[in-house]
Amino acid sequence: MKIGVISDIHGSLTAFKKAIKYLDEVDMILVAGDILYHGARNPLPEGYDTKSLVEEINQFEGNLLAVKGNVDALVDDWVLPYPLAEYAVVDDNGRRIVIYHGYQHEKEEDRVAFAKRFGADILIFGHTHQPVAKEVDGVILLNPGSVSLPKQEPQIPTFAVIDDKIDIISLEDGKRLIDYIDLEKR
Repeated sequence: MKIGVISDIHGSLTAFKKAIKYLDEVDMILVAGDILYHGARNPLPEGYDTKSLVEEINQFEGNLLAVKGNVDALVDDWVLPYPLAEYAVVDDNGRRIVIYHGYQHEKEEDRVAFAKRFGADILIFGHTHQPVAKEVDGVILLNPGSVSLPKQEPQIPTFAVIDDKIDIISLEDGKRLIDYIDLEKR
């Protein structure tokens, strides 16, 4: 299965639409939280339009699974297609993927321990707005970065694709930014 991964949309209709265009051929899109609001510590992202973003998500015809981020509110459950869970487990042809926002753990070892509780091969998280793709103690940690408010240097909005490898991709030009993890060789 080919899976698109996005996080930290923070209400940007512009960023969501760009990401969806790049991910038009995936089987599923996973969203690692912070969907509608920008949060008190963030500026408004380009294309901030929560009402239109809700409409876009509700009209989306693909397979989309989202989890709750730290700025996602109870009211979001009333307007989005389903209530947002704190985490989700996805089976990708025997490969177990756990997705959560990530504010629950700051330390890498805590993230790995959380993933191992579920027997995860891959742990997807967001929250930091910084892309990561690396293996730690048998678990792949994947943060796609933020599609709207990147915090790494240089500040490039990013998303990820999981297929036979994991790629972190620039939302600006579609180029791979981080060397992939080859899942076939694991």
